[in-house]
Amino acid sequence: MQAKLTKKEFIEWLKTSEGKQFNVDLWYGFQCFDYANAGWKVLFGLLLKGLGAKDIPFANNFDGLATVYQNTPDFLAKPGDMVVFGSNYGAGYGHVAWVIEATLDYIIVYEQNWLGGGWTDRIEQPGWGWEKVTRRQHAYDFPMWFIRPNFKSETAPRSIQSPTQASKKETAKPQPKAVELKIIKDVVKGYDLPKRGGNPKGIVIHNDAGSKGATAEAYRNGLVNAPLSRLEAGIAHSYVSGNTVWQALDESQVGWHTANQLGNKYYYGIEVCQSMGADNATFLKNEQATFQECARLLKKWGLPANRNTIRLHNEFTSTSCPHRSSVLHTGFDPVTRGLLPEDKQLQLKDYFIKQIRVYMDGKIPVATVSNESSASSNTVKPVASAWKRNKYGTYYMEESARFTNGNQPITVRKIGPFLSCPVAYQFQPGGYCDYTEVMLQDGHVWVGYTWEGQRYYLPIRTWNGSAPPNQILGDLWGEIS
Repeated sequence: MQAKLTKKEFIEWLKTSEGKQFNVDLWYGFQCFDYANAGWKVLFGLLLKGLGAKDIPFANNFDGLATVYQNTPDFLAKPGDMVVFGSNYGAGYGHVAWVIEATLDYIIVYEQNWLGGGWTDRIEQPGWGWEKVTRRQHAYDFPMWFIRPNFKSETAPRSIQSPTQASKKETAKPQPKAVELKIIKDVVKGYDLPKRGGNPKGIVIHNDAGSKGATAEAYRNGLVNAPLSRLEAGIAHSYVSGNTVWQALDESQVGWHTANQLGNKYYYGIEVCQSMGADNATFLKNEQATFQECARLLKKWGLPANRNTIRLHNEFTSTSCPHRSSVLHTGFDPVTRGLLPEDKQLQLKDYFIKQIRVYMDGKIPVATVSNESSASSNTVKPVASAWKRNKYGTYYMEESARFTNGNQPITVRKIGPFLSCPVAYQFQPGGYCDYTEVMLQDGHVWVGYTWEGQRYYLPIRTWNGSAPPNQILGDLWGEIS
């Protein structure tokens, strides 16, 4: 079934929708799902199914209507695509928008309720909010799906008997391809670690606790000529970031990566890099490259991916490693809450195993993240939002603008957005700052900015403590431009 509109006609419809509000089901105001349904109804006269936006690719039968693409590092979106964000958005329900422009680095979309302002009156039916359809730029993320409608042909179809109709060959649907890994084998030279006498029995997946700059190449530069005293602090077999794998030890060598004789001797250690400094999208890409490398090695050694061959560092010794993967895929933070419980260990291992098996089958897996606390909400419709929440209970989002103070001094804090944090200085009337972050904490809305290398936190209005998007805010103590 073709759409009622051509691609060009639908793009024009998207452009005319900017600044409007859509509440297709007449519940909970102007949600992102409503805007997706408005477009889908224009195209096909149908409504989409799904509890939340993240369910759209899986709860609907798109046969004949559209093609669903899972995002990969080399995927290029097209105008007219519907883009679906995963459960790490919208309080666990995801987010959905329409693509209007795209490059390999970013997408520009029309969307509704990104800021959580689509439903603010708290009246369920029909509901109202201030937010309208807005044009906005986003980075690609993982997981993310693109649904490409089967648009009406721009020209009238020709008869198969037409003399201008060329015979049409059936073409295979393009399949996503795995990233081509750049494997650099450059074994450390400061000490020749002993041989194990055979292939490894499996792989231990680590998180490196490294900064944003701790890439595979950075580890290579720092360790390949390091002395024995440095290697004794720990050396894994491989380090992975982006599409780069630095192999620091030969497969036949033991490693020093588990603080355990059994783990060091019989298991190949792989570090997923940048686990302390990278954003989620970057770290998830590093994980996927690691899973791909695990699949390659296991197939080379003739081993399956199971609970015996895929191991965690915390199975061998008391450690929070792999801490970042634990948070993303089980919702449990071993850094702040203590050792990962056995059920969470198995949950994380099984996630790793399933991802690796898909690569072993020559396919591309879907990266997923846990959002247990948000997913327990009883709100039926998704409330898409740019807000996130950290372990201190602070709601925060990226935003760049200038705040100019009104007619009263404001106390600026260091360390964090709490009234109990150390006083930095008094922000004087008429003063301004260019901030990059907005936070909700301790009864106030805060902005974060950096001046002369120091991070500062400035309250700019009161907040009633309600979670987004239901927050109630006091008067602004100045102006934002």
